[in-house]
Amino acid sequence: MSFTFVTALYEIHREEHDNRSFSMYQEWFSKTLLIPFPLVIYTEEKNREMIERIRKDLPTRTIYTILDEVPFYYTTPTVQHIIEKTDFKYKIKHPNGLENKCYEYIPVITSKFKWMMSAIESNFFNTDMFFWIDAGLSRFMNFDISSNQYNNELIHLLHSNNQLYFQIGKENELMDILHNPSHIESYIGTNTNFIMAGFFGGNKDILYKLCQRSAELYISEFLEKLQVDNEQTLIGYVLPDYKDKLYLIKNNSHQNYMNYYFFCNSI
Repeated sequence: MSFTFVTALYEIHREEHDNRSFSMYQEWFSKTLLIPFPLVIYTEEKNREMIERIRKDLPTRTIYTILDEVPFYYTTPTVQHIIEKTDFKYKIKHPNGLENKCYEYIPVITSKFKWMMSAIESNFFNTDMFFWIDAGLSRFMNFDISSNQYNNELIHLLHSNNQLYFQIGKENELMDILHNPSHIESYIGTNTNFIMAGFFGGNKDILYKLCQRSAELYISEFLEKLQVDNEQTLIGYVLPDYKDKLYLIKNNSHQNYMNYYFFCNSI
């Protein structure tokens, strides 16, 4: 029973649309890099020195690419067209939200599903389980994330029961789509985070299938139907298929990724 973490960081100039600069994300990323677990990183060459310095004695495999090579980056013009030029723009609940102003954002964050698939296929560290962790997740952590401590009982349970590990985002909305899958259509354009997609994972085979299906639906249910939303809404199409395989951590008032605290035995 072993696991690999997967993450990614690319500059998309989001500071032009909100107050989060890339240097801010690099600072958070530098702390996330302290996690002591095997880590697969997809990123740009500009982050090489930092990664090699911080991860020098830790199990790491880094894949350096340019932004154009991000799996779904090629869909950026389509996303922009949908948001700007189609009737879908009238359905968007938060037109000034980052998803609807920074057209690279949705393609890049949705690429996490393709990166997870690639990491599982390569399985550089020959592990049974995989977990996605956002590059900036350290900003939510108020404990020493470099400590080699994790919840053995939880990991064993997830592994033996073949469950997918998520933190709930919007609980009422999540329960709605789990019990009424057809309701998902009413949420597209609302940026509803059914789950918190900054940290999640499970056994490699079931996780691969979930990520593969999510990536397929990004094309068939979003782009081909001229609608878009973030990855936390996209996954709402898939979760009902795994309703009996979800290990869900309840949210708290600050949405501070309690599932990672629990994973690290730090609650």
